[in-house]
Order: sequence, then C-alpha cells, then structure tokens
Amino acid sequence: MLSEVNNVRQLVELLSDDGFTEAITQAEDLVNDVNDTLERVERVEDEAGEAVKEANRTLVAVDRRLDKVDRTINLLEAKIEAGFSLGFFVFAVNFYLGGDYLFAISLGFMGLLGAGQLLVTIRNIPQVEKLRWGAARVAKRLGYHDLADDIADPDQPVEQQPGEQQPGEQQPDENERRPRR
Repeated sequence: MLSEVNNVRQLVELLSDDGFTEAITQAEDLVNDVNDTLERVERVEDEAGEAVKEANRTLVAVDRRLDKVDRTINLLEAKIEAGFSLGFFVFAVNFYLGGDYLFAISLGFMGLLGAGQLLVTIRNIPQVEKLRWGAARVAKRLGYHDLADDIADPDQPVEQQPGEQQPGEQQPDENERRPRR
C-alpha cells in the first residue's frame, strides 16, 4: 500500500512539472498536425482518383472516335481496292482483245488478287459483321445450325452481338482504388 501511495505521489510530481506538461502539449500538437496532413493527403488522393477516372472516360471517348475513323478508312480502302481490281480487269480484257495474252493474264491475275483483298476488307467492316451475325442467328433459329456455323464468325458466338462483352466476362478497371489496409 505504501508503494502505491508513493507511485501516486511521483505521478503527481511528474504531472506538476512544467517541462513534462509542455512536452505532452507539443506531442498533442504534433499528432493534430499529422492528422491534418493525413486529411489533406486523403483529399488529394480522392482528387487524383477522380482525375484518373475522368482521364479514363476521355480515353474511351477518344478510342471510340478512332474506331469510327478506322471504319471510315476501311471503307475508303474497300472503294480504292474495288477501283483498282475493276481497272485491272478492264485493262486485262483490253489487252486480251488486242492480242497480248500474257500481259492480259498477268493483269487479270492482279485483278483477282485485288478482288481477294477486297473481300477480306469487306468481311472486316463492322456493318458486314453485324449482317453476318444477324443471318447466322436467323439460320440458327430456323434450325440450320450448320449454316449458322458457316456464316458466323468463329471468334464471335452467334448468341452475342459483335462488339458486346461475353456474359460473365468483366473488364477490369485498372484505375480503381484499392481499399486501405
């Protein structure tokens, strides 16, 4: 009991010391400053997260615009390829009628190559992909499963429209904030 009284007396002496009280006050001030700094850091972190989300939305919009430009370029390529192929065939017929058979055959072959590339370009145009998807879906509903498989794009299931995300497939949001530990 005497030791407990002695401990209380020492504690009272320590608390009455001005240096100790000042040190405790400075420590409290330091803790308050740290809390204020952490709050500012959290606000900056939240603002940065919002800025990243806004930048991501902007990049998605830019990507859509670039996709439209790419489709336009594909259509222009198809028109140019069609013109060259037709031109090669016209010149091939012209040289064939003129008696230059070897040159006519080579021009006809170049026209066929251009026509083949034209078919590949046309096949990859989004409007044609949607038409193929629709035709495959109609064929499948009518019971022509083999025809639907032949029409459909092997990379695109008939149940899923071109450009859609497959069910259960999630696009990860790389910019999402992680929970704090």
